[in-house]
Amino acid sequence: MKPFIFQVVGYQNRGKTTFVTNLIKKLREAKLETAVLKHHGHGGKPDITGTKDSNKHFLAGAAASLVEGDGTIELLGNFRGSAPITELIQLLCLFLPDVILIEGYKQEDFPKVILIKEESDLPLLERLTNVKAAVAWPECLDRTRNHASVPVFPLDSDQFITWFLEQI
Repeated sequence: MKPFIFQVVGYQNRGKTTFVTNLIKKLREAKLETAVLKHHGHGGKPDITGTKDSNKHFLAGAAASLVEGDGTIELLGNFRGSAPITELIQLLCLFLPDVILIEGYKQEDFPKVILIKEESDLPLLERLTNVKAAVAWPECLDRTRNHASVPVFPLDSDQFITWFLEQI
């Protein structure tokens, strides 16, 4: 059985890591094992200290957490060049997750949710492929609902997790 793969995307500082961490906890409560692939989108190699996002994912209960940036993965390994996302997903499959959450990699074509914090984020709803839902911050919820052709959920509710579990 293949894991269910789903992306969480949005611009920088939109709450993706917090959202993914909360989602991992809810999936764990539902007895689903989760692995996370995070794109290190800030340039350079990932910082592998214990205070970074991937460690937060792991502490939240992810079976594995992997960060890739500038040809380095934080599951300690080095590639010449960069690893294709398909190979990183294959690596995570070794941990036998029920769900693989991908944080970032906006341009990939996996099913995804977009986090919307500001009106300037709304064009992502048309620009990105395979968008299945949006989660909006309270100050942008109404504008997102008016703009989106997919289900829109408030950031501060469990409505998204209920919907997400139905998708799995």
